[in-house]
Amino acid sequence: MPRATPTGSVPSLSTSIGAGTGEWVLLVSGSSARQAHRSELSPVDLCVIGIVDEVVAGGKVVFHK
Repeated sequence: MPRATPTGSVPSLSTSIGAGTGEWVLLVSGSSARQAHRSELSPVDLCVIGIVDEVVAGGKVVFHK
């Protein structure tokens, strides 16, 4: 399987689900990130809400953890 190559800038984010370096994750941003972080007053703008186990595109597995 092909390996993902990061492009662009790398944002700073908050995670409380144990995601590690190199894992594919689902993100929310803005006010949704503050809600996911469970603190409306936190200065959080990007938050991990899930870890991806598998991605299927066109009927083919393109990523598997």
